[in-house]
Amino acid sequence: GLPIWFTELDVSSTNEYVRGDDLEVMLREALAHPAVEGIMLWGFWELFMSRDNAHLVNAEGDINEAGKRFLALKQEWLSHSHGHVDELGQFNFRGFYGTYNVEIVTPTKKISRTFVLDKGDNPMMVSIDL
Repeated sequence: GLPIWFTELDVSSTNEYVRGDDLEVMLREALAHPAVEGIMLWGFWELFMSRDNAHLVNAEGDINEAGKRFLALKQEWLSHSHGHVDELGQFNFRGFYGTYNVEIVTPTKKISRTFVLDKGDNPMMVSIDL
């Protein structure tokens, strides 16, 4: 199918908790759909929104419940991992699609590499020569 972008996304409700719930549903559904390639919020600050009651940050700069929910999802969807390779020299982790920077530290050197994890459920193997 065709790629989908969610653009100019905002969720309006006078109740910031309902706004947070609705925003979370929209963002989770968008991320889960295989055709969605990106999500762009229309705004976040109360003084620069096109619709009333859609802001994530009020006029004074305080993050409301909807904004807290957005930040929590952002943190949840970041992939960080650290550890040691196993006896086969492998390190396994589960990550969201995107660009990754890996840093390997041995007693004699430090190596940095970048790789891209594409959308999908297929396992990916990245070989790094030491």
